[in-house]
Amino acid sequence: MAQTESIDDALSKTLNKSLLCFMQLCDPERKYSFDRRTIEAWNRLALVDQQKLYLYLLYRKWRNIDIFGEPYYIIMNCHPVPFNWNGQRGVNELVKTQRAVIAKHNGEYGTYTRDEARLYGMTDVRALKQLV
Repeated sequence: MAQTESIDDALSKTLNKSLLCFMQLCDPERKYSFDRRTIEAWNRLALVDQQKLYLYLLYRKWRNIDIFGEPYYIIMNCHPVPFNWNGQRGVNELVKTQRAVIAKHNGEYGTYTRDEARLYGMTDVRALKQLV
C-alpha cells in the first residue's frame, strides 16, 4: 500500500531544508553537487523515510563507520534499519545526550533512541533511565 503524505509533510521537507542537512552529513567535503536527479530522488522519499535515512547515517558517523558513495546512490540504495545500542560501544555516551528507550522491534527487545522508536513504529516502548 502506498504511503501518502500530508501537505504539511511535503512542505516541511522544503522548510526544514532536509536535503541540505542530508548532504552536509553524507558529503561534508562537498565533493558532490545538488544535481537534479539527487534532488528529485530525495523529494520522492516520504518525510519519515528521509528522517530514517538521516538518523541511520548520523548514528553510523557517531560509531565511526564511514559513509561511502555519492548522495544519489545513498538515497537510492541505502535501506536504513534501527540500531540496537544494547551492549554496544558508545551506549553510555548516547544515553547522556539522547533520550533512549527499551523497545520491541521485529519481535526482539533492544535499546534505541526515542526518535528511532517513533520513526520505526516500535511497540512496547519504555523509557530508559538516563545516566547522570
